Amino acid sequence: MITDFKSYMSLPKVERQKHLDLSAACVERGGNSTNHRGLLAYYLDTVIPTGRAAVLAHACNNAKCSNPMHLYWATDRENIVEDGTEFGTWKHPWDRLVEKYGLKEARKRNSRGNKSAGGKANKGKPKSDEHRKKISEAIRRKHAERMRKKD
Repeated sequence: MITDFKSYMSLPKVERQKHLDLSAACVERGGNSTNHRGLLAYYLDTVIPTGRAAVLAHACNNAKCSNPMHLYWATDRENIVEDGTEFGTWKHPWDRLVEKYGLKEARKRNSRGNKSAGGKANKGKPKSDEHRKKISEAIRRKHAERMRKKD
């Protein structure tokens, strides 16, 4: 019986990874992750997700691996940020931009049409954690004010 995919994805990541066995060797049959989606769906008795419901993630961090004991369904965030951080492959978008184009060109590309609240260009400077917290607090305050006005 095929498992309901929405209820399957509502399970915690740890539950969705119970079938993993990383002691087994990677199996590289060729192709890419999209070719292995049907294999994983068959192995886990789920449907192949459509759209962005879930992505195929490799617990072994080998993008060519097709061993279903190394694959699991994940959200974009789990696959890109959490797993990428764990394996050391995730980089902040600003760091990737600098790596690809160099600092001068990255600042130039980042300032195009990127206006801050004061109307000034960002100049490609990455924001500090303190600055991000201030922005989040300001957004929360404005949202709270709007909610009070609605009532």
